[in-house]
Amino acid sequence: MPAFAVDPGLILFLFNAVAVWPLMRIFRRAGFSPWWALVIFVPVIGLVAVLGFLTFRRWPARIAVDPPAPTRKARRTA
Repeated sequence: MPAFAVDPGLILFLFNAVAVWPLMRIFRRAGFSPWWALVIFVPVIGLVAVLGFLTFRRWPARIAVDPPAPTRKARRTA
């Protein structure tokens, strides 16, 4: 193995370590606990889990800003 080869696991760890700080800020601004950003360190599914969490959850910080959804009338059946 050449002397300049770097372990891919080390590169992934460094990428995750750099990504934790911005993710903590995003979670804090979204109204979630910033500690959710540490899920990124779970191998293989960490980044997908964090991005899925931010994408598909309703942000508590937006609930106060958005008006409530209009209620639909019940459909009458004969």
